[in-house]
Amino acid sequence: MGLSAPPSPPLPDWARRLCLSPSSRAGRRCHGDGRLAEARRVSSQVPGRPRTHGAAALTQAPVGGRAPRAGMAGQFRSYVWDPLLILSQIVLMQTVYYGSLGLWLALVDGLVRSTPSLDQMFDAEILGFSTPPGRLSMMSFILNALTCALGLLYFIRRGKQCLDFTVTVHFFHLLGCWFYSSRFPSALTWWLVQAVCIALMAVIGEYLCMRTELKEIPLNSAPKSNV
Repeated sequence: MGLSAPPSPPLPDWARRLCLSPSSRAGRRCHGDGRLAEARRVSSQVPGRPRTHGAAALTQAPVGGRAPRAGMAGQFRSYVWDPLLILSQIVLMQTVYYGSLGLWLALVDGLVRSTPSLDQMFDAEILGFSTPPGRLSMMSFILNALTCALGLLYFIRRGKQCLDFTVTVHFFHLLGCWFYSSRFPSALTWWLVQAVCIALMAVIGEYLCMRTELKEIPLNSAPKSNV
């Protein structure tokens, strides 16, 4: 059996006169408290809206307002660990890397009427400013970094993962050069070219992906009907 709260004692005459006078500070406070109590009473009587208390009342969205920002962020930016997806993305980016690099090498060699070879792609000693094949290979690697940045935009689509996939692609390229020439790449020019390519590919790819992620997400995709 619940206990009912005791009734509040009546106000004395001098306090009642102060409350009835809206020009005084006490009157304004009484009138404000009355409006606050009336607003609380009306909001509690809205049909179909449960009353919430404590922390639940702070997180509940108002009627006709927006949903909590944290919930929307979790809904639109949810990420699930999927090893098969990551492996397929690595294979896809590696294919884009070597495919576009081969096309750039063939295009540049065709302009200067040079014969393309795998040494331009996997031989670390050929890169340099002293020979025409070395300069052509360096140009092709720089242009390939720009093409692979577009690959990050279309196949990765997440700015936070651009650096990871960029380093992974160049790491496998390091293993490919090591296996092709049967020695670890030690040429300083090769390392400088790879560092520049990693920086260009990661920065441009992350910039493009961030622009896509920051686009306004339409909350109401239904077509508007003219009444």
